[in-house]
Amino acid sequence: MIELANISKKFGQTSVLENLSLSVLPASRTVIVGPSGSGKTTLLRILAGFETPDSGQIMLSGKTLFDENTFVPAHQRGIGFVPQEGALFPHMKVGDNIAYGLHGSKHENRRRVAELMELVSLDSQLQH
Repeated sequence: MIELANISKKFGQTSVLENLSLSVLPASRTVIVGPSGSGKTTLLRILAGFETPDSGQIMLSGKTLFDENTFVPAHQRGIGFVPQEGALFPHMKVGDNIAYGLHGSKHENRRRVAELMELVSLDSQLQH
């Protein structure tokens, strides 16, 4: 379970997040949507440990990752983060982008891509 309580973050005089609270249940999916500049990436960077909130509390499975006395750094959180501006090829299918760096045979790569897509719950139809 991920719990964020009263997370606030400013950059200079610009308030990006104000008293944001959110609970994400285990094995669930949560979508964060909003217009450009609304704080989505900042929220995810805070959760991953790449940014520090100005105030609030972050808990992961009952363990405090951030509060007024605690800061667990990114490399100790066990949280993955893939930025939206990743180096993807827009002319290629999802599976082809995943396979791009693999060096096995075509059959081995197809099998590995299927495993990886299943691991992150991506629809196998996106592979082809």
